Amino acid sequence: MKKFQMDKLARSSLFVFALSMITNVLTYAYQIAMGNLMSPADYGTINTMLSLSTLISIPSGMITALAANLSARYRAQQQDAALAAFTRQLIRFAALFALLVLAVGALASPLAAAVLQVDNTRYIQVVVLISAIGCITTALSGVLQGMQRFAAYSAVNITSTTLRLLLGIAFALAGWRIGGALGALTLAAVGATLYGAFALRDVLRAPAEAGVRLDYHVIRNYFLRSFFFQAFLLLMANGDVLLIKAFAADPADAGIYSSGSVIGKIALYLSNSVVVVLLPLVAERSSKGGDTTPLFKKSLLLGGCTVFVCSAGIVTVGKPLINILFGEQYRQATELLLPIAVYVVPVALLTILINYLMPLGRVRFFTFTMTAAYLVIFVVIGLWCREVDQMLYVMGAALFAAFLANTAHNLLHPPQAVPSPEEEQPS
Repeated sequence: MKKFQMDKLARSSLFVFALSMITNVLTYAYQIAMGNLMSPADYGTINTMLSLSTLISIPSGMITALAANLSARYRAQQQDAALAAFTRQLIRFAALFALLVLAVGALASPLAAAVLQVDNTRYIQVVVLISAIGCITTALSGVLQGMQRFAAYSAVNITSTTLRLLLGIAFALAGWRIGGALGALTLAAVGATLYGAFALRDVLRAPAEAGVRLDYHVIRNYFLRSFFFQAFLLLMANGDVLLIKAFAADPADAGIYSSGSVIGKIALYLSNSVVVVLLPLVAERSSKGGDTTPLFKKSLLLGGCTVFVCSAGIVTVGKPLINILFGEQYRQATELLLPIAVYVVPVALLTILINYLMPLGRVRFFTFTMTAAYLVIFVVIGLWCREVDQMLYVMGAALFAAFLANTAHNLLHPPQAVPSPEEEQPS
């Protein structure tokens, strides 16, 4: 069984990697197109809005984790009727959560615009709408992930990135600039949600077990347990752009950095193929009382090798790529490839760690170390750093220290108890 599960991780990761390459190519095509069709300042604003959308979607990330974890357990126990009931109720819960996101976002949008130096509050409001739609999308994607339907899971992302690219180019050529780009993102979010519902049509139409109800006490506990995982995960993936936008000396620096990160973050996207597969495998094995430590070691080996090799290659060949893809106006980004790599490596490793710890509920030590790391980051950058490379080195060093501390803690203190299905599932 151990050998089978380890092989399953490698095989599934390779499959998701192949599909994720389509998403990555489309994402990079979008970034390159927007960088060439917009000024560095407008391009920086668009990427700031993308990052803000992801941070607002922290609750959506918790919905994804909840859906993936519990649907994986239902699948492992072959409770199809219970899975159908859970999925329908989760979608209703996600819709209510989306309304809450809209209400809170509308109130907070003026403050967010001021902090991020965005001159149009409506941009923030559109981002809030996109995030609200994402609450539904992530619920559907989480169930697909938990059921190990990795092809359909990847297709949701492919649908979103395809629509974003095609509509974004069309609207930019029409002269609609930032407003057009945000309109394309909104339509792409709607399209991804519709495809996710289509991919789960058999589950949504299946007979549901009448006795299954969402236990909101369990959901509350799970959200509290997973909140910090999701918050730090999304902060790592998108906080760099927001910090640079807020603290950099030149408003165009966010755009320059975004062009460099398009190349520099290739390693992060490639290593994510391990992440998608890891969470449901850990949830499934833990629900059966199995040892999850071998999965942790194998995922770090696969993901770590990927991110180190890719980062080294990108630092070596990234400069001509930026010049070719973005042109002379983004030439300064070539100087940021090394600091971007220093930042990306610990982010990729911590992303793997998070998706291992989340289904196990091991949150306390992780939250303590990551909170300490980000306190150091905010204080040092806020008081002393105004250059982009300085900010990246500070973030990379603090996050790598947090990764080492958590890895040592989990290897020295492996999980001893496995949560029972009754503790994790809705009753």
